[in-house]
Amino acid sequence: MSEYNVSKLISIMKDGFADTQNNTGRILLETVAKHPQVNVDVDDKMISNLVSRKKDVHTAIKSGAGKREVMKFARGEVIKNVMDKINPLLMDDVCTQILDEMSSDRTVSDGFCNKMQQLYADENFVDFITDSILYALSKTNLPAESKPQIDDFLLLEEADYKCPIEGKKLWKKVKGKYEYSYRVVKIFPEGLSDEKATQFNVVYPKPRDLDLDENKIALCEDCAEKYLADPTLEEYERLLDCKGRLKRRYDREKIAADYGVEDQIVDVIKAISDIDVETQLQPFTDALELKEKILPENFELELSIKDDVVRYYPFIEKQFSLLDGAQGATFTLIRSEVATCYNRYVLEGGDQSEIYYALVDWLLKAKGLGEKHRTAATVMISFFVQNCAVFEKYNSAGAKQDGGVDDETSQ
Repeated sequence: MSEYNVSKLISIMKDGFADTQNNTGRILLETVAKHPQVNVDVDDKMISNLVSRKKDVHTAIKSGAGKREVMKFARGEVIKNVMDKINPLLMDDVCTQILDEMSSDRTVSDGFCNKMQQLYADENFVDFITDSILYALSKTNLPAESKPQIDDFLLLEEADYKCPIEGKKLWKKVKGKYEYSYRVVKIFPEGLSDEKATQFNVVYPKPRDLDLDENKIALCEDCAEKYLADPTLEEYERLLDCKGRLKRRYDREKIAADYGVEDQIVDVIKAISDIDVETQLQPFTDALELKEKILPENFELELSIKDDVVRYYPFIEKQFSLLDGAQGATFTLIRSEVATCYNRYVLEGGDQSEIYYALVDWLLKAKGLGEKHRTAATVMISFFVQNCAVFEKYNSAGAKQDGGVDDETSQ
């Protein structure tokens, strides 16, 4: 999601002004800062901190931007000091970039976006630019607290959880909890001027969809903010090189890991296939989507299971088929045993992650397997999550919709 703030506005207006970052920032901030009720000195360090998003907008400027008398003053400053600075040929580009950023920011109301769209349609550029500045100065300029999205984890894993430019860790462990410090950046950036987009396109063509993972890379916050504030051709080439290097390494590691894990999966299937065929075991419901079974707060677990299923599901199915043919008797028995053990863990309590890893431990211990087979055992439990031996459908409140755990069956 894009964020419309003063850092973004300075970046857009800098091209429209054809001026430096510091001069552009000073002109924009002084539309409010020079008012007698605000009276804040704007210097290069302030602008630099705003562009890098290390600091928020000065409190007096932020509060002043919402006062009627200051807003009237700001409009006069825009007429005197801003409008003549914007290249008339680039006015449409500047306005459309601002509108794009606002419409992509979910925190900007539809009502305000519609108002700005109407000002642009009416060619009321003075009020459009004035409101663009006042709104940006009113918004927080600090990055939102880093909370990984489920789609980010493949990019973090690809980067080995380190910034590919500076080598900084993209996470740290504080009091037993993981805190992430990264931003996912689009390598071919959004919002480039036509001239700059053409230059970038010569180096490497613009992707058909900027939101594809192929056009994204996980960086530390400092490197991300630096690139977002001023994406240069040199940095674009550097990020392309980093992305290629990371992808090649990640693909090599996956191939190497898959080679060993498949042999271990065969060992696990053989170990757990020796079950008493007279055991009274329970039936199963139809398979559910993972997102219907894994609670939202366990998105890391969902991603891990999804990765296991995508990579190994066909292989495991083939092994079960080779083991006992089309009837699938061994698979049914094994799935029942896993489900019965799962129900017992549910009755003992614990969240989904605890139960999932307890089942992995149970599988290793009960079948006499060592730590060498832990990855394969994890893959097998993921397989049975997909097949509804583990976890039931939950409702929006997090409770199961089937009325609870099935009655425990004996073995």
